[in-house]
Amino acid sequence: MSKAFSKQDWFIGLVVTLLFFLLASTDSLRRLEWVAYDLGVRYSRDRPANTKVVVIAIDDASVKALGPWPWSRAILASVNNRLGSARAAVIGYMLPFDFPQNKGGLRVLRELEQNQRKALGKKGRTLVKEAVRRLDTDRSLAASFRRTRNVVLAVSYRAGDGSAIANLPPALQKQVLSNVNGQPVQGAPYLSQFLQPDHPLSVEKLHAPVPIIARAAHGIGLGMGSPQVDSVVRAVPLVLSYGEQSLPSFPLLVVARSLGVPRANIQVDPGRGVMLGAEVIATDSKLRAYPFFYESSDDKPPFRVFSFVDVRQKKISTRNFRNKIVLIGVTASQFSESLATPIGEPMAPVMVIAHTISSLLNGDLYHAQALSYWGRNFAFIVVALYLMFILPGLRVSTGLALTGLLLVVLLNIEFVLMVLESIWVPLMVPAATLMFGHLLLGGKQLVQDQLDGFQAQLSESNRMLGLSFQSQGQLDMAFDKFRNCPMDNSIMELLYNLALDFERKRQFNKARSVYQYLAAHNRRFRDVQERLARSKAIEDNAVLSGISTGLASGSLILNEQGLQKPMLGRYEIQEELAKGGMGVVYIGKDPKLSRVLAIKTLALSQEFEGDRLMEVKERFFREAKTAARLNHPNIVTIYDVGEEQDLAYIAMDYMQGEDLSAYCDPDDLLPVDEVLNIMIQVAEALEYAHAQRVVHRDIKPANIIYDRENGIAKVTDFGVACLVDARTTKAGIVLGTPSYMSPEQLASKKLDIRSDLFSLGVTFYELLTGQLPFEDDSISGLINKIANKKHRDVRKIRPDLPSCLSDVTNKALRKDVKKRFQSGGQMVASLQACLEKIGAGSRGGE
Repeated sequence: MSKAFSKQDWFIGLVVTLLFFLLASTDSLRRLEWVAYDLGVRYSRDRPANTKVVVIAIDDASVKALGPWPWSRAILASVNNRLGSARAAVIGYMLPFDFPQNKGGLRVLRELEQNQRKALGKKGRTLVKEAVRRLDTDRSLAASFRRTRNVVLAVSYRAGDGSAIANLPPALQKQVLSNVNGQPVQGAPYLSQFLQPDHPLSVEKLHAPVPIIARAAHGIGLGMGSPQVDSVVRAVPLVLSYGEQSLPSFPLLVVARSLGVPRANIQVDPGRGVMLGAEVIATDSKLRAYPFFYESSDDKPPFRVFSFVDVRQKKISTRNFRNKIVLIGVTASQFSESLATPIGEPMAPVMVIAHTISSLLNGDLYHAQALSYWGRNFAFIVVALYLMFILPGLRVSTGLALTGLLLVVLLNIEFVLMVLESIWVPLMVPAATLMFGHLLLGGKQLVQDQLDGFQAQLSESNRMLGLSFQSQGQLDMAFDKFRNCPMDNSIMELLYNLALDFERKRQFNKARSVYQYLAAHNRRFRDVQERLARSKAIEDNAVLSGISTGLASGSLILNEQGLQKPMLGRYEIQEELAKGGMGVVYIGKDPKLSRVLAIKTLALSQEFEGDRLMEVKERFFREAKTAARLNHPNIVTIYDVGEEQDLAYIAMDYMQGEDLSAYCDPDDLLPVDEVLNIMIQVAEALEYAHAQRVVHRDIKPANIIYDRENGIAKVTDFGVACLVDARTTKAGIVLGTPSYMSPEQLASKKLDIRSDLFSLGVTFYELLTGQLPFEDDSISGLINKIANKKHRDVRKIRPDLPSCLSDVTNKALRKDVKKRFQSGGQMVASLQACLEKIGAGSRGGE
């Protein structure tokens, strides 16, 4: 690319960025930001609304019962008196009080009272005074406000540029705020206004309450303003400017009153937000708060809403309002216009204010402070630098990938911060700048790159993607990418290493495909011919060759000369240790820690399929991870669990010795005191596991490893035993021998610790006698005996056994779980007592 084109590219990137930056405050681009904001709100995690906020709605039912709105203010006074007697924390009115009520009638009566005193007489004057009192509803309402002393009024207003400002009414002059330095709130410096074009909202006209009502209220704040450009309410101003003065909003005063914060302690902290006492409420540069909108559940609003007529007619107990923030507003459809919200649920203004107050109290506001706009400006700088200096130097595919990545980063930052941290950083315009700039530069660069050679670019892209897939273990996709590259020595080295990775994964058929591909280009490259022949021979004869054979329960090929050691996850397999019904146990090595482990493989796909396989996998990994937390000297430690090509594996402590099934033959029984010591260790291990709320479910001799030289027994297969319950045929018959299962396990009932103790009792019985307590030729007969028949006493098989052994086995094998040992500790106590009886020092048997 020539120097002229380079200059043109950076100039295009600069012009595009500046254009979008200057147009960022236009309605069209702001709509783009608001769309992203609404999505963030809708996908934010649900939160409970503040239960302190309740609403008294002047709804359709109230209008129907009490007549057309507006009503006599005496009606409002009667309800206000009830709320005062209920000791409501704050009573907020979102109702217009900017005109006097019954003004003409009062004037006539007062003139009559003054000019016709003699003609009226004493009785007439009394009647006129009573009429004036009843008709003067403004005074009645004001008197009610003074009695409760916790009323906050909302004043409607019209926003504007602040050019034609009248003097503030006296009642509102008391509400003027200052900044934290005690000075009037000043506008931002010119540079800040340029970089962050918003500024505090200005009020052009106020509809102040009539003086008598205004003086009686505890506070007067500005109510709802105009929605955003698309008529959706997303932000509520907390402070608005009226000329050079700043006035608080209605929700801000309500929250301050509920928290006991005096108006003098409500201040504006430039650059941070609004100070409510010692707390800072984060706002944007217009001093607006962005409330969380709580969603309705089962068509019920998130706040308790009472009909005004029900409150007036005393159908609602005043207990519902004690220490509550009570908002009174119009929700009747003919008198209130619903406002659109980000969650798509239209609301009356009083309900929007309820959401705002709850957000302020709960700290659920979305943060859109000045820092958010500086974050947006920083994003513009990053996009500008990328478009000017990075994108022009990239190939088409690389540039597209990097632009997509940067776009995803911008979108993720906005949505992740919004959804998880309630922080709104408007990044949609920088993202649009990135996309538009890429389209301009990318189109131009595409033509230029085609002139420079499309094939070279594609080769590099495929090589990088192939390496990425190979590092992630996606070897098939890596092979596809490498094959799209022109063959040279570097690509052949990559393919050779890829073939070795296939060998380590025991996918010999795929390794052979790679070697064949290499041989087609260079038959003498390294030892390709030798490895090709070896892979073909192994593929033809291997019991397990990975996912292509589906024999994951067989033995891995370990000793073939020249073959790479097989890997399961990060573990290098050394040799086969044992083979069971569901898999194979190997001796493996953790190369990171140089630790020798036992690796147990489980071919779950051989036993289960479809949805059942997914369910069993989830259950297996969940329970294996739970078992990995067990730390006991008589429990085999689990270090890791994982899955490799549908082959689940568990990496566990490698222990010398053999399982107890070797000592269950009548000719190879262990001495009684040795058996007791083993059972004590196992019972202690179960006691510990049960304390961790882990039930083994498959206690049997094969799952207890015994190091006879050191006299140590350890329980294994915690976390694997969950598969025992899951291994059923389509007919529902248990696979494997159920001889060690408890009656409740065979009945598919919920298991607890006592089921493991039953299974341990069966194991104990077998170690003592060389026979199982329950045997039958058929599974159904065996299940019947376990569930219903009494076992033969151990002393009838071996009369030389002490009676205490009979007592322990009999109690462990009780059908009724309530009559068995109730904990491993109980069983340990009985076993130790029996051991003491037969002589703790005897190790040779009786």
